[in-house]
Amino acid sequence: MPEGALMKEFRIFYGVLTFIMFIMCFVYQSRLMPLLLLVLLICPVFSIVVMVINFFAIKLKVEPGEAVAEKFEECGAALEIQNRFLFPVSPIRIIGDFQSLTDNEIEFSKKALLTHASPLSVTKVMLPFRLPFRGDYVVRIYEVHVYDLLKIFRLRRKLNLSVRIVVLPRDKHPNETGEETESDTESPASIITGHMSNVFNSLREYREGDSVRNIHWKLSAKQDELIVRQPEQSVNNSAVLFNDFSAKFDDDFLTRRMIDAVLETALAVTKKILLDGSSVINCWQGSQGSEKYELTEFSDYEYLYGAFTVLPQTPSEKGFDELIVLFSPEIKENHTIYVITPLLTEPLLQTLEESGLAMREDVTLILFTAVNAEQEVIDFIKEKTKINLVIINDESTHFNIE
Repeated sequence: MPEGALMKEFRIFYGVLTFIMFIMCFVYQSRLMPLLLLVLLICPVFSIVVMVINFFAIKLKVEPGEAVAEKFEECGAALEIQNRFLFPVSPIRIIGDFQSLTDNEIEFSKKALLTHASPLSVTKVMLPFRLPFRGDYVVRIYEVHVYDLLKIFRLRRKLNLSVRIVVLPRDKHPNETGEETESDTESPASIITGHMSNVFNSLREYREGDSVRNIHWKLSAKQDELIVRQPEQSVNNSAVLFNDFSAKFDDDFLTRRMIDAVLETALAVTKKILLDGSSVINCWQGSQGSEKYELTEFSDYEYLYGAFTVLPQTPSEKGFDELIVLFSPEIKENHTIYVITPLLTEPLLQTLEESGLAMREDVTLILFTAVNAEQEVIDFIKEKTKINLVIINDESTHFNIE
């Protein structure tokens, strides 16, 4: 029942009760009836006084002011309500942006939270959240309502409490220690980057972050220490990633899911290339227009990861084909190119043809099974172009492109 309607019912009930007691004072010649009527008239005054004191006696704050979580991870912030008066405060109605985990909500929306505060104590109320998309969120609490004991009056205070929530994109493989499993050679990230140059020109001692596949096992056994083959450090190993954040679908959930899929694929491929000792250039459409960032060392990855974490969740207004047109003139003959997109469009195919990328054997086009490309388009790519086509299965709730 709406808050206003509930208070109206209490007021009507109390008014009717007072009126009945007033009539009964004349019907029954008893000293008790005027006394009861007096009590009914005094109670609201007392209740209002207690409400005013309670209103100024409570203090609210939220901790922590910033929280970091992974996608689908259940976390939360604590709302602390301090009552510095001898009377309990019940109920307290708090208005803010909350998420209901029982309703499987994916966003924060305006809701009312009912709670109480014991006298001379601090009450903590957990505000849970579990978000399926990476990004930078702000949860706000902007009103608190305190009621009198009879629930017929209330006082309202404006608040400006907030919690910043940073939900990180998936970033699991290869991990920071360089550990890999036996099945890693069959992972999408390895398959995607598998056609890159495997030329080695030197040997050196193993360092943290080196790929296990580069270990020279025979020589390591002889020298009783891990020796790795150093990939050829030349421009032949550099790569260019075109990341499509412009695809838009009728289903907003699918749109945001595909933006994350492109983003997480780009991160995994970038990390794999960097750990293999190569440099990589990422191109994407950001809030400031088309952007380009070159990574030559693994330390550069942290900046890209941070930028992609807070990237807007709405599709870019600039078309993906415009991004390729803008940066394709800078591509060298020795670059390996990756085009990551959830949606094959006619302008994109036309751009790939006009830029000459369609006839290069070192171009990989990465698609996703959540969006079925037309078979005619797939056949055209396989038969009329030299593009390597990779389709990643992201339909699982445990989508992991590694």
